[in-house]
Amino acid sequence: LLQLAPAGQRKATTRVQPAAAATSYFQPLQAGDVLQSTVPHRLICAAALLLVLALGVKIAIVAPPVVSTWDVLTRALAVFAGYEFADFGSGVYHWAMDNYGSSGTPIWGKQIEAFQGHHERPWTITHRNTCNNLHQPAVATIPFLAGFVLLVNNVHALAFGAVSMSFIMCAQELHKWAHFTKRDAPAHANLLQDAGLAVSRRAHLMHHKAPFETNYCIVSGHCNRLLDSIGFFPALERLVYRINRIEPRSWTSERFNFGDAVVRR
Repeated sequence: LLQLAPAGQRKATTRVQPAAAATSYFQPLQAGDVLQSTVPHRLICAAALLLVLALGVKIAIVAPPVVSTWDVLTRALAVFAGYEFADFGSGVYHWAMDNYGSSGTPIWGKQIEAFQGHHERPWTITHRNTCNNLHQPAVATIPFLAGFVLLVNNVHALAFGAVSMSFIMCAQELHKWAHFTKRDAPAHANLLQDAGLAVSRRAHLMHHKAPFETNYCIVSGHCNRLLDSIGFFPALERLVYRINRIEPRSWTSERFNFGDAVVRR
């Protein structure tokens, strides 16, 4: 399966079940983590969505009329730049969470631990409810969305902000779709992947091979080939090592020990 379940479990788990029905085998390894969306998760996502809508309204209000091909091209470029910036940003963040810190790291510790648990059991993400999956990136984007709504008036900057923040917020859902088989994925997920607008199963599958050192970008995946071909992340790792002498997990192959959580319900 693209969910990457061990072969012995595949026949019984071909069809992905709702999060509430997930057995212990499909539960996340991180202690205290859940798969279902809670009321706070939904409220956070709703707040972020309202800000995106407010940003869209502001764009409609402040945007001058389109009077030339140049206007069309520059606005399209702003949208494209926002989309690809989200892909690039998702890769940098993913790389940092995969390679540095621990569960005790302030602010990001739980996310670091969750990323490592995902490497051990990548198929559990397919059981996450949408708001559960998106509430953390939504929290991160809310201040920026509010800033664009309140402080920015340039139509190109607003378009860039709306698109980049929206896709950063939705990155984990695009990531989740990359772990479904084509048969089990939502129809719209297949359409976006087939059109090259969401990270593909094949591209993301390449990341899930130890030492997890390539294909970090999880929005469109467009940036992966370029960044991997020029050695962007290895260069960052060498820079970090020169600064603080800390080796990334892609060098050490360090893995988190989840202990009894592996079989907990």
